[in-house]
Amino acid sequence: MAREPREPREPETDTEMLDYLPAGEVPGAPAGGAPEDAPRGRAARREAKRAAKAERRAAEGDDLPKAKGRFGIRSMGIAYEAFQSLRGRSMRTWMTAIGIALGIAATVATVGLSSTSAAAIAERFDATEATQVTVSFSNNMRDAGYAPTLDSSERVRGIKGVIDAGIYCAAGEERGASRTEGQDYVRDVPVFGMEPGAMDAFGFTFAHGASFDAGHVARDDRVAVMDESAARDLGFSSLEGGPMVYLDGEEYALVGIYRAPEGEAKLTGAVIVPPTPCTEADASFDAAQVFIRTDLGAADKVADTAPTAVFPEGAENLSVSKPSDLRSFRKGVENEMQALLLGLAAVSLVIGAVSVSNTALVSVMERRSEIGLRRAVGAARRAVAMQFVWESTLIGLIGGLVGTVLGVNVTALVSLYRDWQIVFDPALFAAGPVIGAVVGVVAGVYPAWRASRVPPAVTLRA
Repeated sequence: MAREPREPREPETDTEMLDYLPAGEVPGAPAGGAPEDAPRGRAARREAKRAAKAERRAAEGDDLPKAKGRFGIRSMGIAYEAFQSLRGRSMRTWMTAIGIALGIAATVATVGLSSTSAAAIAERFDATEATQVTVSFSNNMRDAGYAPTLDSSERVRGIKGVIDAGIYCAAGEERGASRTEGQDYVRDVPVFGMEPGAMDAFGFTFAHGASFDAGHVARDDRVAVMDESAARDLGFSSLEGGPMVYLDGEEYALVGIYRAPEGEAKLTGAVIVPPTPCTEADASFDAAQVFIRTDLGAADKVADTAPTAVFPEGAENLSVSKPSDLRSFRKGVENEMQALLLGLAAVSLVIGAVSVSNTALVSVMERRSEIGLRRAVGAARRAVAMQFVWESTLIGLIGGLVGTVLGVNVTALVSLYRDWQIVFDPALFAAGPVIGAVVGVVAGVYPAWRASRVPPAVTLRA
């Protein structure tokens, strides 16, 4: 069957036009013929084709063709191809992303928990140290007969910002305590003279009974309260029957068994009696003190006013103990703790980056034939390298998202368990995925370079 003759096609490029010209003619030559230095015949056509190809490459770039090149791949196309490649290896992708996710989770949780715990520490400092003021008489004043009166503590309680206040003093030596007059069993205990207001300021809680009251103090009754550890040691399990306690043979009615306030070790195992030795400047007791509990933030003002209220005749002779400025100390603790935890988180991130880099290198080794084939059909080195960088970046981004969610949840769970108020910087929500992506990019640079160096001949050898 005879073929129908094809219509002649117009040449589209300069190199195709050369094929239609008679030997020795060159486009652009004068009508009378080719110039003397023009190439002739087949050599001319080959030279012109090479020149046109060189011009095309110069216009399109050395390695990667422009977006409209025959084998050109747009940046979004490379990203989509990388995503499809990861989908085909979903298990490996997720296992690799876990390494980065753990590092990001550690980082986010570290920053969140350090901020939250710092706020909790600050609150604890403020609730204890920053609300205590003590006004003290000196031993010389005691020896001279100067001591506070019950009116002194009453005036202090009238100062704005004062919650509770009271007089107290400690015996110079421990006393022998016994539950029987015959001193069958004796335990040495510290003894304090103390006003009921001072017990309220210290924060006493009672397991049995209660503290003595202002009436007991005014009448100078022989009553006492005892710490539960000393009471247990002496055999006082309750207050049934009105038990008595003997201090160096002196009889006191036991009206309460208390639990020592938190942070007040000196009151553990002690016996408390009315403040008569304090107000009478008893030489067997240390100089009297007035302990004051203030509202939060009022300690400085109270410390300036309290000496005058305690002893107007010689306020300048009294010493005042008030909370020091803990802000710099607290900031230093916060910074040290955050630096330590961030160091551990950085180690986790490095481990995740090494994991991503190692997985990408293994992937390059396994996909050498695929890479070689792509290079053989025209894919540029830059396109191959960009695909592997995109794969690592996507893995890092996935790890960053998952790690951020884990870190936030860990911070919330720990805060709820410890009953802390959550303090969290919203910028961490964006920082986590960004850090993960950056780690992925850094981890993927070397494997991408290795992939771009795979020669096309690998496919032929495989």
